[in-house]
Amino acid sequence: MGTSRGASTAILCMAALLVVISTISTTSAQELTTTFYDQKCPSLFAIVKQQVQIAVKAEKRMAASLVRLHFHDCFVNGCDGSILLDDAPGIVTEKNIGGNNNSARGFEVIDTIKSILECACPNTVSCADILAITSRDSAVEVGLTESYPVYFGRRDSLNSSDSIVNDFLPSPAFNYAELKNNFHNVSLNETDLIALSGAHTIGRVRCQIITATTIDDTNINAVYRAQLAKECDPALFDPITTLKNLDLKTPDKFDNNYFKNLRRNEGILTSDQTLQSTPGINVDIVKDYAQNKENFYRDYGLSSIKMGNIKVLTGNKGEIRKNCRFVNPVPSIKLPTDPRVASE
Repeated sequence: MGTSRGASTAILCMAALLVVISTISTTSAQELTTTFYDQKCPSLFAIVKQQVQIAVKAEKRMAASLVRLHFHDCFVNGCDGSILLDDAPGIVTEKNIGGNNNSARGFEVIDTIKSILECACPNTVSCADILAITSRDSAVEVGLTESYPVYFGRRDSLNSSDSIVNDFLPSPAFNYAELKNNFHNVSLNETDLIALSGAHTIGRVRCQIITATTIDDTNINAVYRAQLAKECDPALFDPITTLKNLDLKTPDKFDNNYFKNLRRNEGILTSDQTLQSTPGINVDIVKDYAQNKENFYRDYGLSSIKMGNIKVLTGNKGEIRKNCRFVNPVPSIKLPTDPRVASE
């Protein structure tokens, strides 16, 4: 799982990134850079870090929600900020469709960050880039000790991708073969699948999803399933508003307990437990991450960088939204009122 465990995080990430770049679109990878805002908006890092700290202090769960927003944005037609768009003429929001409905959250935090950045660096930082750095800073804020570089230069989409949300977001009911295919569709491999799934070491899940997947999954510990069935009994609890911890022991700390849970057959979702219950190299990767937190942290960072390159818009494609919820208004053309000017 790696031969440079003693090297610094920066060296590990940069060296492995050379391999990552060879597996994705060369044009996209070269157009994204860690220095994109160094001159254009040097206050970006401080602003995002401060606002993430404020949001997570107010609600620990928000860290997981902000990590998830970037994931759900990138998997649906690329990392273009389309998940942030509200309903508008000609646009149907992605927020209420499939895996986003009653689930995707944290939009107000992104709004706040964007508002502050528009004051500090007007018309400069894209909403798609805000999602990328906010995801990284949120994980770091709750325990990811091996930070990873964020690459910038994405631009924002002009349309939502509402019609394909259900086609590209992985389902909590997916088995391993379905997950592999789902990740392969966006050029991510099995290591990426398992490393990024490790984000479930933080956050919560609705009982509605647990009762639809976990309760009948015999790969999951029977005692644990019985406990969840009791705690999510729809006769006693609202399945939409009742939440359970994704990680049994440390749901608000980014660590490797998620993988330890899987090895005890205590994954809370079918799509989690299948990483351990399905024979293959995935079992070895889960074991490695459970035993070596630094390996998980390293691969999580590398896979996050790779995911952040999915179908990005750069150059003159898309736009830099002023408000992440809406595309920029088309400038009105002021027609001359003086007929003498009009005839010239």
